[in-house]
Amino acid sequence: MKIKHLLLTLSLTAVFLSTYALVPKTETSTRWMRITDVERTDSALRVGIRLQNYPHYWVQLSPETRLIATSDTTLQYKIIATENIELGNKIWMPESGYHEGVILFEKVPANVKVVDMVETDPSDFGNCTYGIQLDEPNTILTPPIITYSDILQNTNHATESWSGLDPKHYADMSFYDKDGVVHLRGRITDYSPRYGFSTFSVRTKNDFIDEQKVNVGNINPDGTFELDIPLPYPQYDFFKMGNIYKNLFLIPGDTLSIVTCMAQKIDPEMGHTPEYFGYEGDVDDGVVINMLTDEIFKRYGLNSLYQKFKAENTDSMKIETYRISEQLASLLDSVCEDLPNYIGNLPISVYAKDMLSTAAIGEICSRMEDVQMDFSHAKGPQLEKDDDGNPYINQGETLDEIVFLKLWMKYKDLIYNNPIMVCNGWVLPNRWRFNSQFRPSAMAAEGMMEVPETSLYISADDFKEPYTIDLNHLDSIGLGNCFVAQFVRTASLIDDLHTTEEPSSARLAKNNKLVSNVIRHNEYDLLNEILMAEYNNFVKDVMIAENQFGDKEDTSIVIPDSPEGNVLSKIIDPYKGNVLFLDLWGIGCGPCRAGMMRQKQLLEELADKPFKALYIANADEGIDACKKWLRKEEIKGEHIFVTGDDWQRLSGLFNFSAIPFGVLIDKEGNILRTHYSIHEDEPLLKKALQQ
Repeated sequence: MKIKHLLLTLSLTAVFLSTYALVPKTETSTRWMRITDVERTDSALRVGIRLQNYPHYWVQLSPETRLIATSDTTLQYKIIATENIELGNKIWMPESGYHEGVILFEKVPANVKVVDMVETDPSDFGNCTYGIQLDEPNTILTPPIITYSDILQNTNHATESWSGLDPKHYADMSFYDKDGVVHLRGRITDYSPRYGFSTFSVRTKNDFIDEQKVNVGNINPDGTFELDIPLPYPQYDFFKMGNIYKNLFLIPGDTLSIVTCMAQKIDPEMGHTPEYFGYEGDVDDGVVINMLTDEIFKRYGLNSLYQKFKAENTDSMKIETYRISEQLASLLDSVCEDLPNYIGNLPISVYAKDMLSTAAIGEICSRMEDVQMDFSHAKGPQLEKDDDGNPYINQGETLDEIVFLKLWMKYKDLIYNNPIMVCNGWVLPNRWRFNSQFRPSAMAAEGMMEVPETSLYISADDFKEPYTIDLNHLDSIGLGNCFVAQFVRTASLIDDLHTTEEPSSARLAKNNKLVSNVIRHNEYDLLNEILMAEYNNFVKDVMIAENQFGDKEDTSIVIPDSPEGNVLSKIIDPYKGNVLFLDLWGIGCGPCRAGMMRQKQLLEELADKPFKALYIANADEGIDACKKWLRKEEIKGEHIFVTGDDWQRLSGLFNFSAIPFGVLIDKEGNILRTHYSIHEDEPLLKKALQQ
């Protein structure tokens, strides 16, 4: 009762003696709490809060929570009362995911303008709200972003007749560009370095060569960011930035401009999401596909396929798996029937409509593949032990593929002869390579064949025999030598080329035969081009391993340690009279390698000029790996290795902590610019060459 009386008294005081109330500007916010308003009174500081979490989850506020003045951390203000908040107890969220309340702190003097709300540890940014401006209102407005209305009013595309996705449009695979790059840029309107992170990442995948990359970019103190991302074909990629997780559709050659915030809201379907995450700039295909993919998934309930379609590991799992296959096929029927009505008349390109259809169809097919995989893992071949402890293979149960695929064959071309299905993300291509329909295709590519009535594979004496088995199997289930079968063979053989096994002449002889067989059965020319590029790299690896590069001698330089601190002089003095571009790089840095590849053409153009590109790496991180890559990719220029200590000296000299890092030096040895990008500031280089 005393607490209730105190709360009432303070509340009345706040009403009659308050000086002002405002929605305060804050530097950061926690994921689970937002400050809705602050109000100074003669006896307390009243802080309105909104707790948020998933419905039926809880949030707990510590009694130790306090305000700390940012100007003087010795000035701290405790909680004296609360309204609709029980300190130290779990506060369960209603269906809305929000719970409103008030915290009353000790009176904060008028000269204290900015405070941090700290629960226990001031350095625990996840549970602190930093930079609460007690006298400054929040003026950050939701920025203008592209809306659905903008798409409807878009005049870039006249409404074209579209009755559904036609895979024949993509039979030439012209969407694949091995040197493709997408430019991603954006801004976080309420970013602060005190959030505790300063990078973002985009995970990309080339399923043709089974190569995954995590591309990392830096966030500037003002919240802006940008990154060039190598991308061989359009695809949905995983974007991560702090607590923001998003699948983005990226298109080689495009620029995608994002605008978002760190403040979070509760979305009934998506959980914690930014209060806004959108796009600015032109209403182009990338923006349209990203925006409408979310709408399509919501329209057809594709966000919850895992929860709706899952067979439990029971005695009736096989029957249930067949039933789920029928249900998913029925869902595919309804989606394919409705899509022309939903997006057919939108003023967007046919390409965008095709990619949106691929996203919806691919999501359903991915779940179908997962259901099949779940059954195989639960009921398929298992390694067990007999009574004597000896291991053996229990063959388990198998699905009748004809029965399982019966209803899907209506969409055979749409699913299995549609190259842009690979644009849907990594799940579907991964499942193709390991499911029962195309497992014989993967094994044929590697010259393997199944031992009859077992799940074991052995190397075939005649590499043609596995193809006979594979093609007969594909014909028997009605798929034939479809695109997916050819994709699986190509990707599987490339994966085998990439194994860690030491390259050798013996492997080269074997892989020469395997490559010939795959090419013979590929009807898609680009698949063969991709395969041959990787095979040529493998041949180079063999030549490197067996020292067959002839007159290509190693001209790299290893500079001894420089305790006297003159490492820069050691590096550049031999090249006086030339304009120098210093590129500090590392073999483990993807952007470094990508940048060096892009510089090839420019270096050729400057071959007769007084110019030298000096590629500098830390010898302690592996000279052999660097040399192997440099020779394989034929990277010209001067290749210089310094000791780990000298690398630190260079880091201190140029004040860099991340690579790639560029420096431009004139003919006299004077530093013209650090943080130099040879592509973005080529005019400065040309000016230096003319002097």
